[in-house]
Amino acid sequence: MQRGNTLAATLVVVLLMMMLAVALMFGSGMFAKPGTQKSGRPDGLGTTVPGAVKYAAKDDVCRSNLGQVRAALQIVTMSNEDQFPADVKETKLPSEFYLCPVGKENYTYDPATGQVNCPHLGHEKY
Repeated sequence: MQRGNTLAATLVVVLLMMMLAVALMFGSGMFAKPGTQKSGRPDGLGTTVPGAVKYAAKDDVCRSNLGQVRAALQIVTMSNEDQFPADVKETKLPSEFYLCPVGKENYTYDPATGQVNCPHLGHEKY
């Protein structure tokens, strides 16, 4: 008696793989009407499901970096007689903390108010 895959079992596996591929494409907006936005992001990045996950993770890194910079600014301000530093680099964090990981833009810093923000489209609320 021979053992192995039957034709029916092979077809079932191929059918399941095709269904997963179609679900991935529909989830990416590949079959959306022309003129509609493929991505739910304001910057238009992450048009596929894996791409959306990748950029969502980078958004989280951006939020985390801003939190670290803001905490470092508070520490520098407390040790500097409640005066905000003239430059955000006075926090002496690693250089990657001053850049948005999505668009690689430098964070904006207002020394008068001590506010640090991300200029990347869609990151205004961070």
